[in-house]
Amino acid sequence: MAEREVWGFKIRTSPSGKRIWPSELKREATRRLREDGMSPGDVAAELDDLDQLVHLMCQYLRGRGGPDPSKADLGDAIRLERALAKWNQRIAAGRAPHANSVIQPVAAVLYASQQVVMLGDPDKDWIAIRAKLADGACPRLRAIANDARNVRLLERGNMLLNTMEQNWRERGRYADALDITRLAFVQDHFATTQRPETGIVVMNMHKAKGKQFDEVIIFEGWPVRVGKEVKANPDRIVRENKGDGDLYQARQNFRVSVTRAKSRTTIMTPHDDVCILLKSG
Repeated sequence: MAEREVWGFKIRTSPSGKRIWPSELKREATRRLREDGMSPGDVAAELDDLDQLVHLMCQYLRGRGGPDPSKADLGDAIRLERALAKWNQRIAAGRAPHANSVIQPVAAVLYASQQVVMLGDPDKDWIAIRAKLADGACPRLRAIANDARNVRLLERGNMLLNTMEQNWRERGRYADALDITRLAFVQDHFATTQRPETGIVVMNMHKAKGKQFDEVIIFEGWPVRVGKEVKANPDRIVRENKGDGDLYQARQNFRVSVTRAKSRTTIMTPHDDVCILLKSG
């Protein structure tokens, strides 16, 4: 069984061309991302994300026709897997891959995509990556880029973008992009099989997470006063409407609630004690 070394860890390649990644190497990759500040593109370039990309392409080809995929797509998936195995075998043997391998254009598009500077705006970043797929030399990835234009037509398209934005804020990169996208498709599938909510639906901010509505109204209660003194201030987005604590969670809940609307969000807050999250500065 052939071996190659990355960061001092040995990656074995089976006779069939499949790479076997040690768990220590996976932990080291995570450490370099979180502690050393390496970019995902740099880590991927060193670890070689090619295997995963080809694997995802094959999954896509096998699933594009639903329960009845076309023979052409199934054949393409098989050809890609065999070509990748030969590619890995030659690399494991210290030889350059064949110049006419169908993996060559896939690798070229992958490298070009890794050079894209992400902005933290999922919509713009996705369009930039999709452009690399659409303009690249790989016809299969060009076809995928064309099909992927329909992603924004998902019932939960806004939810997908919002979750990506949150992932970027929390991790500084789209670390969970694949899982987030898969979940969006699963939710979209079940959303079409469930009876949609109609009329006026009343719920708190926490229950609104993961849902979407045509219009959202966020209502805050009034402070309880005795004379001019505020004695109690319940039913506020921020506890007691005071900014002397950590507002991170309150801001997150508020943002989730505002973005549940497809067309418009109205915020109703006391005019003489406006929500502190709406005040300038």
